[in-house]
Amino acid sequence: MKFLKGLCISIILGSLWGLAGYVADVRIESLERIGLLPYGPLPAIAPASYSYEGLPMAFDASLPLKRASELPKKEFEALLMSSLAPKVQEDIKPYISAILNLSVEYQMDPFWIVSIIMVESNFKLTALSPKNARGLMQIKPDTAQHLYQLMQKTLTEDQVSENLYHPEKNIEVGVFYLKKLLQNFRMDYRFATVAYNIGPQKLRNRLTEKSLDVNNFSYLVKVKDKYTFLSQNFSKLIRNRPMPYESTYVYSEQGLKMEEKVIALFSANTSENLTAKF
Repeated sequence: MKFLKGLCISIILGSLWGLAGYVADVRIESLERIGLLPYGPLPAIAPASYSYEGLPMAFDASLPLKRASELPKKEFEALLMSSLAPKVQEDIKPYISAILNLSVEYQMDPFWIVSIIMVESNFKLTALSPKNARGLMQIKPDTAQHLYQLMQKTLTEDQVSENLYHPEKNIEVGVFYLKKLLQNFRMDYRFATVAYNIGPQKLRNRLTEKSLDVNNFSYLVKVKDKYTFLSQNFSKLIRNRPMPYESTYVYSEQGLKMEEKVIALFSANTSENLTAKF
């Protein structure tokens, strides 16, 4: 009898569960038909901040760049531009989001990228050098063609030339090139910076000949100066900003006072117990 009763209850519950699922499906289909519920996967939620957790170290090894994720995107963008003159801020503004998004995608120091662009073109999209280097990051067409092959992209000469004057595509090729140079020179930012200017093979040759003082190389000095200038406000803000865990109750002054009270009470109780025993 109990078995039959349990079986009936199971059947009833199963039926209700199935009915509830059917009703839910009908409602979802109805919402899709009238356009209140989009069909397909939900759109990806964009991250609220720029994260450099995968970056081994910045151009300036002492810069706490990994803490950039503590700031909202707009605040970090404004902070990066805050060291620049108003005119230069206007020049970089159209490209700042692309630079930072690509710096996160490739896990590259954004202050280094911006410093390179400032030295190369000062944010002039149509810049053309006597050596035929083009665009914001001053990439030569033959170099760009080689880089696109490494990126596993097949482009015609006309497409490469067109891309070099497209801001985001020019920046991506330049960032990819900087990434390769860093990898090829074992994360030595000095060598990677000089190689970006004179080419990796020429740098290797001059290093072998010992005919190059890397630290005093004029291009590297210019990039360093821009970098120090650009990163100063971020460095100052982040060093004076408490670490995220420092604002929690456990770490805060109130938390420490509570901990002291607990220790004091525990010590008092322990002393009383020991006195009672002896």
